[in-house]
Amino acid sequence: MPKIGELTLTSADEFDFRLLIKALGKGEKGSRTLTFAEASLLLEGFAKGKATRAQMASAMMLMRVRGETTEEVAGMVAGLRHTLDEGWRSLAVDIDWPVYAGKREQLPWLLLVAKLLASQGVRVMLHGDSLALPHRRHVESCLDTLNIACCTSPQSANAALLSDNIVYVRAGDLAPVLDECRQLHQELGLRSLIQTAARCINPANASISLRSYFHPGLDSLHQSICEILFAKGEYHRGSVAIFKGLQGETECNPRVSTTITVVNGQAEHTEVSSFSIPTILDGFSGAKVGQAELSSDILALLWREKEPFSADALTSLMSRTMIEQALSSVTATLAAVLLLLSRKSAMTELNTTAIITTEQAVNLSQQCWTNRFNTADSPLKQWQNRELLCAV
Repeated sequence: MPKIGELTLTSADEFDFRLLIKALGKGEKGSRTLTFAEASLLLEGFAKGKATRAQMASAMMLMRVRGETTEEVAGMVAGLRHTLDEGWRSLAVDIDWPVYAGKREQLPWLLLVAKLLASQGVRVMLHGDSLALPHRRHVESCLDTLNIACCTSPQSANAALLSDNIVYVRAGDLAPVLDECRQLHQELGLRSLIQTAARCINPANASISLRSYFHPGLDSLHQSICEILFAKGEYHRGSVAIFKGLQGETECNPRVSTTITVVNGQAEHTEVSSFSIPTILDGFSGAKVGQAELSSDILALLWREKEPFSADALTSLMSRTMIEQALSSVTATLAAVLLLLSRKSAMTELNTTAIITTEQAVNLSQQCWTNRFNTADSPLKQWQNRELLCAV
């Protein structure tokens, strides 16, 4: 049975989406994968109501059973980006921080890092979907305790960024089609490539974008997706950092060394490099018991208390090992972001001396946390002014 050849694509309003389902499902010998453009059009068609729920569900499951290609996932990312309101693209954001995985027991310590960076003038945009894996602890459930705004429109998000340098946006408010896709996932009881694509949309075109994964092989997938999107002009100049996150969330695990692959998109090409955050807690154990019972208020206590190991408000709720693990997660994750910021400075200013070493990044991370309430002359601002590099 011959495969269906390359299709003549029209606008989503005019295209017959049965042709894409037929291309995917025309028997063992007659089926084929979708091209980048076809996958993008399918997503746009579903968002506009031109591709039906049955067609979208069929396409997702046919790709899932066969195994999604990089072109298909990248095409879905492009399709999602094409559905975004232009207002999201106009936001001034330094770090795109997708937080879709959630964590099994632990609180999202990454929020402390995001809040610290925001307090020092780094603009952070978090986005996720707390309904996708409702049995996990998601960032969204902890926003109020740290006074981080959850916004539903580009206008309100811009106001939050102007006042606080940080904002969280639900995936469905960025692209309503993601809510529809999640409903399909839950009806079918299966994952699809949309869950990978949602992490990659970088709605505000931030110059630094984080990507976490858990299962082996997804690092290579994310790298290839980035390379395609840079080559297609969907991503603008910037860096995408890919790493195995703690329980899959976009946070470094301090109990192991974390290798971070960085895809740098330049004007005409991409470059791939890597660095590693060393193990912060070597041979550490004993902090898991009781984590699931911790209230999100713990995040506010950790932020507020300057001496956490002697603060009664904290030690009555957390063991010493729990506190140590939380603060080490902050150190490791912040060190990774500081290294990315230093590389960004080196690229934009053509100044290789701006790049700090891993050891310097870890030390600077610890200093930034200790001095997090010193917004006027913090270690981070000193580094940004090139005053601290020799001393770190």
